[in-house]
Amino acid sequence: MRTRKFNALNDILFKFIFGHRENKEITLSFINAVLGLEGERAFVDLQFADREVDPDEESGKGSTLDLLCMTNDETQINIEVQVQKRQNMGQRSLYYWAKLYHSTLRRGEDYAHLRRTISINLLGYTYLPLKGFHHMYGLYDETGAHRLTEDLEIHFLELPKVTRTDIRRMRTLDKWMAFIGNKLSNEEMEEIAMSEAAINMAWDRIETFMRDAGRRRKYEQREKYEHDYVSDMNGSRREGLAEGLAEGLAKGRAEGRAEGRAEGRAEGRAEGRAEGRAESARSTASALIALGKLSIEQIAAATQLSIEEVERLADMKMTSL
Repeated sequence: MRTRKFNALNDILFKFIFGHRENKEITLSFINAVLGLEGERAFVDLQFADREVDPDEESGKGSTLDLLCMTNDETQINIEVQVQKRQNMGQRSLYYWAKLYHSTLRRGEDYAHLRRTISINLLGYTYLPLKGFHHMYGLYDETGAHRLTEDLEIHFLELPKVTRTDIRRMRTLDKWMAFIGNKLSNEEMEEIAMSEAAINMAWDRIETFMRDAGRRRKYEQREKYEHDYVSDMNGSRREGLAEGLAEGLAKGRAEGRAEGRAEGRAEGRAEGRAEGRAESARSTASALIALGKLSIEQIAAATQLSIEEVERLADMKMTSL
């Protein structure tokens, strides 16, 4: 049984599988599957290109793409892998597409020399508010009846939206996404590999990669980086939430006191507000206890509850677990 311990979205491994000339049959199969090209319409050859585009005039530095290739009809195809959620992914993808498209026209050339440019974004997270894991965007009129040009094509493939399907009913793209997701049984993975020569070859290349100590070390370093990034981001969110709750409560208490002094003349109303504030303080204290970032004393100070009351709420929380 070949290895199942791989993350195909790992930047180092992905480029090894799809970004080498000796593996171009693998890359061609994936691209044709994404674009829905079969038979005579399918691309039959490609060349891998320099991944740096549009160097800056002052610094000489450009944008480095994950994988850039040119097919036999001179179509440019950029494949980008994103594991962690990025803000403004749509604009980011369009920006890189535009830089690539612009790079195909030399000074003084006719616009007819512009090359069709396709961006494929393989995402390890959910991005679009649409069902299905594959969506293509192009330039259409507002009715969707007329496509202005085929030069612009941006694809999004969302791995979390891939669902388990009978292998006999899978299209080639379904099989590729299932293989990349690596969540099927051993038998199902072997069945997919045996049904698609390029996927079978990709799995063999992964085996070769994992046996190389140097490459594997870089792969593991990249995995560690991604785990550390997620852990740091989640930790920052929890700390921010705890601080925000404490600050919000302090502001609310101040506003409540001012409002109470102005409007709290009637005894019944004053008692009602006091009870409401106390209940709110207990609720906030319970939320801060659940976050686990502040001490009992800090929570008591933030909520103006007694240490004994906060300890009682903490004990109740532990009992309910």
